[in-house]
Amino acid sequence: MSSPKTSFLKKVGLWSLITACFLAAGYLTLVFSLSILIGVKSAPQPGYWVPILIGAICLIPVLWALIAITKRLLAQMAEEGIVSL
Repeated sequence: MSSPKTSFLKKVGLWSLITACFLAAGYLTLVFSLSILIGVKSAPQPGYWVPILIGAICLIPVLWALIAITKRLLAQMAEEGIVSL
């Protein structure tokens, strides 16, 4: 068995990792959303669809990775008894 201090540090570390993932995903979502917005606002110009396409293509994997990482970390925390789901 691990000591309560180690368990507390592990719990704080895993929650910090989840928070960092959400902050990184939030930043990337903002950047890709701005790319889509710029493409929509420049619709009369030729090639306006490129920032829209790139923003959408890059946004989908970021959100998918955020969900996958969060599920994996929460499953690990539930397995170790740190959090009850």
